[in-house]
Amino acid sequence: MAVDRSTWRKVVDEAFTNTYPCPRCTKGRIRRGDNPVIILEPAHSRRDHDVEEWEPDWVRQSFTAMLVCDNTKCGEVVAISGRSGVDHYYSNSYDGSGDDGWNTWLRPVSMHPAPPLFPISKNIPKTVEVELKLAFQLFWADLSASTSRLRTSLERVLDEQGIPSFGQLKTGKPKRLTLFDRIDSFEKKTQDAEIAESMTAMRIVGNLGTHGDEVVEGDYFDLLDVYEDALAEIYEKKSANLKAKKAALIALKP
Repeated sequence: MAVDRSTWRKVVDEAFTNTYPCPRCTKGRIRRGDNPVIILEPAHSRRDHDVEEWEPDWVRQSFTAMLVCDNTKCGEVVAISGRSGVDHYYSNSYDGSGDDGWNTWLRPVSMHPAPPLFPISKNIPKTVEVELKLAFQLFWADLSASTSRLRTSLERVLDEQGIPSFGQLKTGKPKRLTLFDRIDSFEKKTQDAEIAESMTAMRIVGNLGTHGDEVVEGDYFDLLDVYEDALAEIYEKKSANLKAKKAALIALKP
């Protein structure tokens, strides 16, 4: 299932009506409700107001807010903080008149505990889950670092699948295997070329994050889509279960 990218916009309106899946119960949605959004402008930004050329979009602020899960049996509280500023807007109407003004925007850089960008199955091993949650938390602050954590979670998947992380040189000395080598071993062991191909795509994008290169948001979400499907195949056996159901139905034919 593709990740709903509209949920994960990095810039939100001052009213903060956005909601996210609860990181604890996964059934509810965390939302602001009546909790206030607290915005403070530092002294250095306020001093700039005295400059003759000053415009509202010079303003730099910080904000905090609390979101609460709407599942009353859960009620998890998520603390959010980030940067805030002001942008000019202009809109046209059908009668030719226009409207313009200034909007305050919020850019979260921290959510704790962070909502999951895709559901984490109960069948996923704890070692993999830990890395996924770190990746989800880093999404708001550093996309490249988040991608690197996703890559690390893939290493943990291969650990859980019994794929060795060390080989042996001709001299007999141990040699750490690259992720490329481990994926190759996974494909040979499982004979599942499709999942191995998904892992390879993750490895390539994950390398960008690990090496400090910029990861663009579109590639990041494509990576999430690929990884979510791969994890579902490994830990939920969705395709295998579907094939079994089809075979059972076919067997009913008189």
